[in-house]
Amino acid sequence: MSKRTAKEVRRAILMVLNDEKEHSYGDIERKVNTNWLTVRNHCADLEVFDAITVSDDKVKITKQGRELLRRL
Repeated sequence: MSKRTAKEVRRAILMVLNDEKEHSYGDIERKVNTNWLTVRNHCADLEVFDAITVSDDKVKITKQGRELLRRL
């Protein structure tokens, strides 16, 4: 079994968030099947590109994030 690339993990995170609901890091961790710290670091990177918003440890996708998911 090989490691997933960063692109694959970020795509999986965006797919989980695509339902437009707010998700906690733990919820994303279980659905993406990766470590909580990995989820937090990738979410921080996605937030820089305005693909998601993070407030009070709740993560939500933005319109730009849906566009990014469509291109991935």
